Amino acid sequence: MASSIDQQNLPLGVVCTDAIEQLDPFVPSSVETEQRRNHRRRKASPDTVSKRRARSRVALKKAPSGSLQVLLTSIPLAVGDAISMLASITLSALTVYFVLGLSVHTGMLVQACCLIGFQCVFAGIFGLYPATGYSPVLELRQMVYTTITAYVTVVVLNLATGTLSSNELMIAIAGVLSGVVISPITRMAVRNMCSRQAWWGERAVIVGAGPQGRALYRFYNRAAQRGLRPIGIIDLKPSIPNEDVLGSHIPYLGSIRSLERLRRRHRLRWAIVAPGGCEQIDMTEVMTHAANLPNLLILPSQFLLPSLWASTRECAGVMGVHLRDNLHSPMGRFIKRFHDVVLTLMALVALSPVFALIALVIKWKSPGPVFYGHRRVGWGGESFKAWKFRSMVTNADEVLEEHLERDPEMRQEWIEDQKLKNDPRIIPGIGNFIRKTSLDELPQLWNVLAGEMSLVGPRPIVTGEIEKYKQMYPLYLRVRPGITGLWQVSGRNDTSYEQRVRLDSYYVCNWSIWLDIYILIRTVRTMVFREGAY
Repeated sequence: MASSIDQQNLPLGVVCTDAIEQLDPFVPSSVETEQRRNHRRRKASPDTVSKRRARSRVALKKAPSGSLQVLLTSIPLAVGDAISMLASITLSALTVYFVLGLSVHTGMLVQACCLIGFQCVFAGIFGLYPATGYSPVLELRQMVYTTITAYVTVVVLNLATGTLSSNELMIAIAGVLSGVVISPITRMAVRNMCSRQAWWGERAVIVGAGPQGRALYRFYNRAAQRGLRPIGIIDLKPSIPNEDVLGSHIPYLGSIRSLERLRRRHRLRWAIVAPGGCEQIDMTEVMTHAANLPNLLILPSQFLLPSLWASTRECAGVMGVHLRDNLHSPMGRFIKRFHDVVLTLMALVALSPVFALIALVIKWKSPGPVFYGHRRVGWGGESFKAWKFRSMVTNADEVLEEHLERDPEMRQEWIEDQKLKNDPRIIPGIGNFIRKTSLDELPQLWNVLAGEMSLVGPRPIVTGEIEKYKQMYPLYLRVRPGITGLWQVSGRNDTSYEQRVRLDSYYVCNWSIWLDIYILIRTVRTMVFREGAY
């Protein structure tokens, strides 16, 4: 697990930087020889330093004040929240009027204004303005809580004043059902649009020029929708890292002693301490120089912890990290299974015409069975047969062996990833289509009903892939394999097998029903845009 990972080609859909970096990203990779490590320790030449500082001065214009940064970041989010609430009210009112045949009076305008106001107020209470650096999974949860709380508050106030009619109650119920879908999706869309604007977001500095600091700089610059805008890296020691190590695209802004000067000049509100790969640091010195910063984020240095649901606890005057494993909760497991069964039954009914159409086309294009079953490793190591629409010719094994014998490059690709970008076994036309749109996996809905799979989980593996999971294999066995998962929405076939293992491990360590819902939402986008599919 110590090989280097090319993060540049990974999509923005990944949940966190830990999931796409190696398990211990601070262990030198196999390509880093002792000579390269010695080269890291040499100081850059004066010419190089002057060029890099000049480049930093050009790139970093004077920033707005810290309060203005927060305001500019929050306003678009608040406008989006108001629009989403208005949309949910309108949709629910139209549904009640046209579908249920109930009247909608003009007094609903006052109710709508109250709902929009409560939506924004509760969003602020739940920490959604400006929600800088928020994980999209946590933001999804908070947006759902905000929408439900806003509607419940208005209903309770109407009950207290005796003005709640049955029509208004039906509109509120319909509004909650539509709002919990519209609000998070609108928030994601607003963040994506605003991330393209230079004025949006809060500026930050990365403290630590090691591998962890460089990974964070790349991550936040690519995931600009999170609202953190790193302006560069400062080191924990006075020596200047070599440009070949830091990278020509990462501005070097000085040592830790420069932090206060940078805070005043660039109106910084955030510093992220990333000590991984650096020499042992003095946190007292860091805290001293960061005393005037309102937000200081400190990362663990040399190990991967579950991050989504971690919280801090005071332990005898020392900070402790409380890690909650939701898979140990019987209620959590029940909710996941209930969620699987209900959504699967709805999907089977809604998609039955699609099933029939795909089956007819497969029969027309390639004589043979419509479905294909293959033995996979399931929950707790139990073997089961995972079903798919047949997307390959009936003599697929013979065709594969023939091509692997003739083409060494194709054989190497198969050995590394167990997949082929240009697979000769695929049925022309329909085979490529159902694979790129993931429609070939629809029959696995029957596996979900049978309790062999889940809607969301690690990709089901064959016994020959167990050795590739290494020490992560026990994590794989803790959950049911999924039709979709974090790997499928984070680049899919564009990621390496090692990255896939890390993404699956991240999912298991950080599981919650909110992570499942987030992945299902992202799956729709992945299917529509065919991200990473071949």
